[in-house]
Amino acid sequence: MMSPELSYNPPVYAVPIHREKSSLTPMRHRPLSRFFASMLALMVMLGGTSSAAALDLLPSFFDKPAILKSIWKEQEQYVALTTQGKKGMAFPRNAHPATLDGADIRDALKSVEVWSEGGFFRNEEAHPIFTDAQCEVLGRYLADALLKAKSNEDVIFNVRGYSKLLLDSAKEKEWTSGRVFFVDGKLNLIIGTYHLKKDRGIKGAEASAGILDNYNDLVFDPGNRTSSTSKMEGRIVSSTGITIPGAADSGRNDWIVIAVPTAAQAYREAQIPEEQKRTAEKSKQEAAKLTLERREMREEMARMRQQIKAMQGTGASVGAGSNQSPEERLGILEKLHAKKLISDDEYQRRRDAILKDI
Repeated sequence: MMSPELSYNPPVYAVPIHREKSSLTPMRHRPLSRFFASMLALMVMLGGTSSAAALDLLPSFFDKPAILKSIWKEQEQYVALTTQGKKGMAFPRNAHPATLDGADIRDALKSVEVWSEGGFFRNEEAHPIFTDAQCEVLGRYLADALLKAKSNEDVIFNVRGYSKLLLDSAKEKEWTSGRVFFVDGKLNLIIGTYHLKKDRGIKGAEASAGILDNYNDLVFDPGNRTSSTSKMEGRIVSSTGITIPGAADSGRNDWIVIAVPTAAQAYREAQIPEEQKRTAEKSKQEAAKLTLERREMREEMARMRQQIKAMQGTGASVGAGSNQSPEERLGILEKLHAKKLISDDEYQRRRDAILKDI
């Protein structure tokens, strides 16, 4: 059995099948000298391994997703359109093209977390699947890809991140790849490659041969609908707008269904400090109370105006000629004055008239 230090993942080669030229560089466009130098370094390193085992480690040139259209590419990173699955397999149609807000996709992806250790509580080492930088890239280009995708096409991606080494003094490159499609009003995300790192043994062997930053030996697996290929440890956190429907039935932890606007809003609200939330809630309650008081005041003023209008229509006066008692007339007069419906002079004149009638 081969040592873990000698583990080897075959490279990814995009084989365009569409008439439109793919921007993902196929193998024949890569420098052959560099590629074979990498293979030579690998075979030297695997000198003690049997030839059959060594052949099993060589790259598979044919079992790769077909790139129909490249949306974005930067070195080994990409966002592209591909088929829903292998030829001959039928899948339900996607709701493509789909119009989603890039900022919503970005924040929804930021809310996707994984427990690195088992447990049912948030304080048990949960961390985001994607970095903020990866979410920025995916939010922008997934929105574009979903808008351009056909109903029988999925979106695949590969984005680079960095893990910390040597007490945070150094960083190591790692990659996460996946498949995305939109159906039933929700974004479906399948994780294929999760935090993939280049084998250090192969990296060292290549460095001794003068080969640096070579990723030909890496397979960026976008995942598939039929079975899980992800090596992701832990399990996805179910949260607002985030569900893992296959976890209970098939044990698939790599297939995530996201209600994008809901998850994005929940993420944004979670970023607001508690003190600010309490202040905002208090302000909201005070504003509601003030609105109620103003409505009650308007209703009271309207009632007072009706009383004045009724007395004027009958020729009655607040001060005299009314069937109300002096106490009732003085009470009405006080309310009218308090509500600023009559002036101070008018108030005093009418008050004197009422008292004169006693």
